[in-house]
Amino acid sequence: MNIRFASRTLLPLALVLASSVAGAACLPVIGTVKLTPLASCTGLEPVGGVPFLGQCFSVHLSLFGFPAATGYAGPTSEPIIGANGVPTVTPAFVPVSAAVPVPRQSIQTARSAVVLGKGAQRTTLYSNDVIIAQLKMGADGVPVPVAVTEQLVITGSDGKGAYSKVTGNLTIAGNSIGAQAPLSGQLCMP
Repeated sequence: MNIRFASRTLLPLALVLASSVAGAACLPVIGTVKLTPLASCTGLEPVGGVPFLGQCFSVHLSLFGFPAATGYAGPTSEPIIGANGVPTVTPAFVPVSAAVPVPRQSIQTARSAVVLGKGAQRTTLYSNDVIIAQLKMGADGVPVPVAVTEQLVITGSDGKGAYSKVTGNLTIAGNSIGAQAPLSGQLCMP
């Protein structure tokens, strides 16, 4: 048995077997993700009924031990409430200070739909995402991200295939638009 076959088959099998014995099994996962800009969001189903805002992306997700996954994602505009209790919507910006309204960080929400597995094992997983970017002002006066992190929470599935009951979360460390970024997290089966 080669290592590639073993990692692609045995880890998901271990997740399913452990979940059937222990009630709920979570496995740590690592991998990479890459987002490629799409020409538009036309034809993409909103995830969780929330429409996409602006540019959408194709998603290429690789989790060690699991089949490669593909799908789509896009930014959304969703309500958030600050520590002061004042509601706003995303994208939102954290200023340098009250006296200097230049954005220091940005907060953006997004939604994703990613297909994992093939044939009868195929499952579409849905996630709610939050992207935090540290910004600095570019020479042209436009804020430029210098550090990016993204948190994804798996919120559901299409109810089909081997991964239909998967929950969990992933953290992407870095900008994944046009380049592979590392990710880590956990996937759980009830």
